[in-house]
Amino acid sequence: MRLWPLLALWPCAVSADPLTARYVDPTDAYGHGAVANGEYAGLEVTWQGQTHTFQYKDAVFEDTNPRLFDFNEDGTAEVVTVLSGFHDGARIAIFGVSSDQIAPIVFGAPFGRRNRWYAIAGIADFDGDGAAEIAYVDRPHLAKTLRFLEIGPSEGTWALTPDGAVEGLTNHHLGSAVIEGGLRDCGQPEVVTANADWSRIMVTSHHGTGYTTRDVGSYSGPDSLAAALACD
Repeated sequence: MRLWPLLALWPCAVSADPLTARYVDPTDAYGHGAVANGEYAGLEVTWQGQTHTFQYKDAVFEDTNPRLFDFNEDGTAEVVTVLSGFHDGARIAIFGVSSDQIAPIVFGAPFGRRNRWYAIAGIADFDGDGAAEIAYVDRPHLAKTLRFLEIGPSEGTWALTPDGAVEGLTNHHLGSAVIEGGLRDCGQPEVVTANADWSRIMVTSHHGTGYTTRDVGSYSGPDSLAAALACD
């Protein structure tokens, strides 16, 4: 998979706007259809009047929206995306400001097979070690495994390291435009998902040396997971 952008656009306008990001150019070139209207040819990132549009020859952005999170606490967010290769499937891809330019920062390992998708659930320092993790469901329609990737920016280099996994959890119905559940903080950051058969609401958090999941009620549709985010 070639991981070099094909197109970069830099307008001359100058502003003090913070970093923003959005997916652009909906496409059916990949043709997976796991997420309704969720495949895009480009990612557009804007920072201080500079706009950079990333496109790839053999991959699309397969997601509901980019996520912004300041991993290195420098005051400027990074952009977390799901990039799906035509041959090797989904990977986590992070973009941000590097050497005063908008650029890719780090790519996770791809799944290894096309039409295998990752649904991002939330980003936080789940284990309290000072480094944030990206929580995502690995193949929410097949494997249904919640995974945590720790991102470690250090001295100009970035790495994504597996930090734990819990099986039997999902957050997306095949063909839906919505990733359900997500991140909540009721004293500590937690991930809200459904169980594998969509009958129960599950909350996953880090305790001691690993991640544990508890049942907090019946699943009755997207609103039930949304209500669980409120810590009521």
